[in-house]
Amino acid sequence: MAIRLVSGCVNCENLTAENVCKLYNIKVELKHTCDDFNMRPSLKDEVDCLSCSKYKTQSCANQLHAAEGMLCNEWAPDTTAEA
Repeated sequence: MAIRLVSGCVNCENLTAENVCKLYNIKVELKHTCDDFNMRPSLKDEVDCLSCSKYKTQSCANQLHAAEGMLCNEWAPDTTAEA
């Protein structure tokens, strides 16, 4: 099973701290996704190639194209990176 970031409410800029969607004014859960999903800007900066544990390794699915700022579905957290 692959673990990926999806268009889930937890990653959306429209989610409040109380788990309410600001766009539709309804309470949502982590399992919900939406066609009007807008990824949190701070999350976009956290998941590029430079923060991926697969970057510059044989397990990188995009070895020829991987670069700073690139986002992909194969991203995995680099646990050695400083917070």
